[in-house]
Amino acid sequence: MIMNWKRISWLVAIETAILMVGSTLILPGGEDLQRYYVPFAAGCVKCGFMPHPAQWLLWPLALIPTRIIWTVWTAVSITGWLVICRYTQVNPAILMLSFPMFGQWWLGQVDVLVCVGLVLAMHTRNPYARGVGIALALVKPQLSIIPIIYLLLGDDQWLDTLIVPVAAALTSVAMFGVLWPLDWITNTSSIPEHAWRLASGDVWKFALGQIWAPLLFSKRGERINASIMLSAMATPFTSVYSYVLMLATVKCPWWTIPLSFIWVLAYPIMGASSMRLAWILPASLLAWTVYGLKHETISTNSNCYISTAQR
Repeated sequence: MIMNWKRISWLVAIETAILMVGSTLILPGGEDLQRYYVPFAAGCVKCGFMPHPAQWLLWPLALIPTRIIWTVWTAVSITGWLVICRYTQVNPAILMLSFPMFGQWWLGQVDVLVCVGLVLAMHTRNPYARGVGIALALVKPQLSIIPIIYLLLGDDQWLDTLIVPVAAALTSVAMFGVLWPLDWITNTSSIPEHAWRLASGDVWKFALGQIWAPLLFSKRGERINASIMLSAMATPFTSVYSYVLMLATVKCPWWTIPLSFIWVLAYPIMGASSMRLAWILPASLLAWTVYGLKHETISTNSNCYISTAQR
């Protein structure tokens, strides 16, 4: 009997999604959503530590009753992640069962908006649609700036692509004032310390020095996806739960799931600070893809084949 692993993966992913949404009715999660993003959506630009224009996307959160906000957002965001998996053809079970996805769910994070933007910018042929994707991805620029650079480097219509982001920037200046970027940057200095950022805090200087690494890949889509993996380590403001961006764009092997939890082995000794070891996941996947690149002349069937952008 031949197992239909693709169908099984989708069944596992959908069941996990249903359990995540259902559990929000009885569990006390969604802390970041309610503490930062809902107040930000309601008009407190200093509450969410996000660029002010992100309010244009998040304002509906302020309309949802507090008692169901986590449930509603979990349903919306997980649906978004599954749609992304369908579009990029990655294994949805690997994404849904990974530790970073559990972090997205438990905290009520909004990285799905960033990923939608990056995937749109990577895969669409229309330069204006790519511009919309870039503007959307800049909801969290610390996650998207490096991939955006590589997106533009390989874009022969980059001037047209930049029309929408520039128009959005000018509109934001008209609405929030010319100094809003400075206010935002200043405000980020007061972001509370969090165990989720320990990993990037330890390795970002080294990773930033490897910003050239995506140039090893000859195909544009491969370079962009490699840059997404690199950006998971190359800024000190990247949290472990944001590793979902690479898991939603990279076709990774099964061992991605246990590797995403590898830091837990050190928990009895290091406590919550053991999460600083979580950088092992993006580092391993990036090393695996480089290894696959080195041996692609021998075997074209890499176990972690990066999904390429369709142009």
